[in-house]
Amino acid sequence: MKPIKLHLTTALLAALLSTQVSAKPPKGGGGGNGGGGGNDGGGASYEYYQACGTATNSASVSQASLLIGGAEANAAGEQAATQWLVNHATGGDYLVLRTGGTGGQADWMCSTFGADLGSAAELSIDDSNAANDPTVVAYIQNAEIIFIAGGDQNEYEDFWKNTQVEDALNDHLNVKKAPIAGTSAGLAILGQSYYAPANLGVLSREILEDPYHSNTQDINHGDFLLHPQLASVITDSHLDRVSGKGRSSETRHGRTFGFLARSAQDRGTLTARAIGLEEATFLAIDGSGVATVYGEGSAYFMRPNSFPEQISAGSPLVWDNSGQAVTVYKIQGDNNGNGSFDLNAWSGSGGNSTDWHTTSGYDGFNCQTGC
Repeated sequence: MKPIKLHLTTALLAALLSTQVSAKPPKGGGGGNGGGGGNDGGGASYEYYQACGTATNSASVSQASLLIGGAEANAAGEQAATQWLVNHATGGDYLVLRTGGTGGQADWMCSTFGADLGSAAELSIDDSNAANDPTVVAYIQNAEIIFIAGGDQNEYEDFWKNTQVEDALNDHLNVKKAPIAGTSAGLAILGQSYYAPANLGVLSREILEDPYHSNTQDINHGDFLLHPQLASVITDSHLDRVSGKGRSSETRHGRTFGFLARSAQDRGTLTARAIGLEEATFLAIDGSGVATVYGEGSAYFMRPNSFPEQISAGSPLVWDNSGQAVTVYKIQGDNNGNGSFDLNAWSGSGGNSTDWHTTSGYDGFNCQTGC
């Protein structure tokens, strides 16, 4: 059967009453094919697309998280890392969450892993009314594996935070303890500390020259998704992406360092942690909190050893501690998974440890383009 895409708004409600799609009905909501519409005049906007399969609602799950650094399509290690995720809910129903319309992730899952899935679908949740729609919430509650796509984490925050979708995702993480994945923007919101910029994303030079730069106003802590294994962690992606040219070029390594400085300072605790992933890097975290790195890039696990010596608006960050401000454990990925990092003990094997620091802002940072 050819998949059917529907953009669901109040304006289309009348048409939807006579339209059916091959879709998974909410549990306990009766049989038959289901579409969806706006919630009681609220003007909810969402799009649901089921790419393949028939929901069984019978797959067993085990806790697993796949954190992805972005730009992962066709990367070495992508299939092995995704297979690792799927193996934690074999026969389960796979749901991609995003905003701005559905994409091609569910189709790829069907063509690549269809034999191991009950179904694969995508759900674009495009306003807070949709995030409180019972049909939308049921799609999330019914899924065994959730994948939060790349896009705009500020939209995820604006549309999903303080809604029933947030509740359903936290139930997936903490009650069902079911598999979840996130790439780029999807990765950003999986840390309990998270960055969701309303304007331009901050650059390394900007945050190191001014830790309270206007583009850092949206660093938040513990008020959205409550991933139990990332309680003290802020995440960042695309670490090796280069901005600028020539002597002004920079990567995001300094940005992640700046996020950790803010997280430690704002929360007043040295239990703050950061995980940064380069592009095409997959961090597979099992139920015991032990991670393995797949893919083409590296994963960076950052732990502060002191509070910053200088961190205030309008002044360069000084975080030196005799050159040992932050201990960073780096693991290079490979096709079949490499290294091991225990998030509970915050220690690893199969990688190498270095210390990062800055004596004064960006120019004093010892890891401007990766260490």
